[in-house]
Amino acid sequence: MYQGKHQRNNHQYKGLFRACKRVLSFGAFCLLADRSATTMVNYVNAVKTDKVSFQIFEIDGPLQDIMWCGNTNEVILVQTDAGTIYRSRDRGDSWKKLHSYMHQTGMNVLDDGQTDIGHVKRMLQSPVDDSLVVFTGTNGINWVTEDCGANLRALNSGKKVHEFHFHPNQRQWALAAGWTSCADFNDDEPCEIYKELYVTKDLGQTWQFMKSYVFDFAWGVTKKS
Repeated sequence: MYQGKHQRNNHQYKGLFRACKRVLSFGAFCLLADRSATTMVNYVNAVKTDKVSFQIFEIDGPLQDIMWCGNTNEVILVQTDAGTIYRSRDRGDSWKKLHSYMHQTGMNVLDDGQTDIGHVKRMLQSPVDDSLVVFTGTNGINWVTEDCGANLRALNSGKKVHEFHFHPNQRQWALAAGWTSCADFNDDEPCEIYKELYVTKDLGQTWQFMKSYVFDFAWGVTKKS
């Protein structure tokens, strides 16, 4: 059943930016980034001392999204507007660029005729499991991690996924929608562009077609009597 509209979002980085302007009297990290200009990730540390240390890590573009991942508050995922993902497993003390890893796994699932895996368009975190994240791509290749990016699995849905909704209770379930393209039709068929809805119950390993010409969608939960 799918009705209504709900999307969990813990990427409140605007509040984080405002918090970074205040003086820190305890150990914490701040990502000081102007979305339109900066290419730096800064780390601030002041624990039981008047001294403040800064560590600077350069990223490849303005910051687009930040995600706290897992239940220990140790792992942070950062996305730039270039579609690159950076991962820290120590609250921002060090960072790892995941581009090569994602490119390699994406190349392994390309279909015949595909040459470009694209880049990450959006990070989505499961409402059931904070360690489960899906990275939707621009060219139909998507990635899923069940351990906050330590391991990644590339998925080729065959279509560019424009919208993705985790199920609010079932960890493995999700709804996704993508647009048709003229390449989907035979030469003797007219090209029609519309949105198709699919459902997966195994984290994107397989997809079941549900409906064409979809405008909007979301999961709905029926209360048990």
